[in-house]
Formats: sequence, structure tokens, C-alpha cells
Amino acid sequence: MNKVIQNTTLGLVLVMLICGGRVWSQEQSLSKPVVYKNSVETSPISPFLQMAKKGIWGIKYEYAFSPKDEIKLGLAYMNLHFDEGTTNSPGLIIGYRRFVWEELYVEYELWPAYDEFYEKNESKYYKSFDLWNEFRVGYQINFTIKEIPLFVNIAWPFGFGLYSSNKPDSFYDRMNQSFNEKYFFQFPLIFAGFKF
Repeated sequence: MNKVIQNTTLGLVLVMLICGGRVWSQEQSLSKPVVYKNSVETSPISPFLQMAKKGIWGIKYEYAFSPKDEIKLGLAYMNLHFDEGTTNSPGLIIGYRRFVWEELYVEYELWPAYDEFYEKNESKYYKSFDLWNEFRVGYQINFTIKEIPLFVNIAWPFGFGLYSSNKPDSFYDRMNQSFNEKYFFQFPLIFAGFKF
């Protein structure tokens, strides 16, 4: 009889351990935050930049290939107004983001673009290939609305043109005279998006 009680008790303990382990592992997996590998972002300040005649529009798709690393691919359009002319430039966005501490990140973007720069004084279009780059330090704020994972990125950028194939002399003169025109976007930027 003692042997039957011992075997029954041992069997019940084993069943409880197996079932308890499964329940515990399910609870652990439910309590872990969901990791989304895909996201889409754009800047809600683009309309305000356009009103200031510094229109830069972009939408980016980001893929997280590790918990700390994302690659980015997007489309952009720059419509910048200067005293000497106007930039009309569609382009691509290629980038990389690295989270260095919690939600603090650094990132780098390259913007290859085709530009039809209209020179006012000459009444002439200059067609060129341009390559811009930008470094950023930012912070991501994650939140959920109605079970939709959203985020806002606040980033301080520093960028400049790497290459321009065909611009008027007036454009190069302005770039060489003004630090603020040569190195752009010295105020914080805001991006908003969703994850999936």
C-alpha cells in the first residue's frame, strides 16, 4: 500500500511539474514584450518645413534584423527655396540605425537624388545627381493606441552634401559662404510611425 501511495504521489508530482512548467513557460512568453521587426515612419513636421520654404518629405520602411539594429529604405522629395533658385529633387533614402542604450540610438542615412535646380537669375534648369548624407542621435518613444504599436523619434541631425554633379555657380557660392546652408538641419527633428 505504501508503494502504491509513493508511486501515485510521485506520478502526481511529475504531472504537476510538467503541467506547471508548461503553464509557467506560457506565462513567460506572454509577459515578454512583443518584438516587431518592421516599421514605417515619416515626419509630421514636413508641412511646416514646406511653409518655411525648406520642404523635405520622406517615408521610410525599417527592418530590424536584430534587437538593436535596423536597416532603412525609403523615398524622399526635396523642394528647397533659396534666393538664387529652387531645388526639385526626388530621391531614395538608405540608412542604418543602432540602438546604443535602451531607446537611445545613432543612425546614418544616404540620400541619392536626381535634382532639377531652377536658377532664377538665369531662368535655367540645372539637372544633376546629388548625394546627401546625415548623421543623427535620437530617442524613440514607444506607445500603443487601440493595440496598434506606435512610436515617435526625436533626433538631432547633422548633415551635408557629399556630391553634386551640375549646379549653378550661385548655388556653390552660397554653400561656401554660409555654414548654416552647407551643414543643414541643426534643429531637432520629429518622426512618427507604426510597427508591425
